[in-house]
Amino acid sequence: METKCKRNGCKKPYNENENNDQACKHHPGKPIFSDLKKGWTCCNKIVYDWDEFTKIEPCAVGRHTNIDVNQGGEFYQSKTVENAQKGIDNFATNAPYPVRKIDDYNKEEAEKKKLLEQQQAKVQKQIFVTPTGKYKCTNKGCLKEYDPNENTECFFHPGEPCFHDLKKFWTCCKVEKYDWDEFMKIPTCAKGSHTPKVV
Repeated sequence: METKCKRNGCKKPYNENENNDQACKHHPGKPIFSDLKKGWTCCNKIVYDWDEFTKIEPCAVGRHTNIDVNQGGEFYQSKTVENAQKGIDNFATNAPYPVRKIDDYNKEEAEKKKLLEQQQAKVQKQIFVTPTGKYKCTNKGCLKEYDPNENTECFFHPGEPCFHDLKKFWTCCKVEKYDWDEFMKIPTCAKGSHTPKVV
């Protein structure tokens, strides 16, 4: 007499006399349906199309069973759903919400701040110095080497370069050119301080 297997990904009829440890290919996890995403918790594969979901290969083998193995609900529930349900239950029963001690909160925040400062210290940027001991300006239209000890002015383009069709120009001064060499010779339109390159 045939019985229908209740394992996810299988659901096939089987004869107990022919049942063995390699007979059932199935998903031991639960199906995930979140927004447009579909998948299984056991094999960590997410797809968006229903046909692709049904074609996800089972990731486990074992014996067929007619016992319901979907304990704790048929579908996967995220912690968001669980936390929301707890909030609803607490509100319905007037149960007190857990309260954190201010000392514990302050200690946790201090540890977070310390960790952030350590991470920032590791990625502390340094000014790039050329082989001649000078700084390299990063202002568009300048890009020159300069001595930081000398009070030199920087002539640059504060806007952005634009390349539309065959036209080339800067958004700050809008002098249009078609030839690349002529574009490179467009006079800068702003004056200020150099901006050093950092690494």
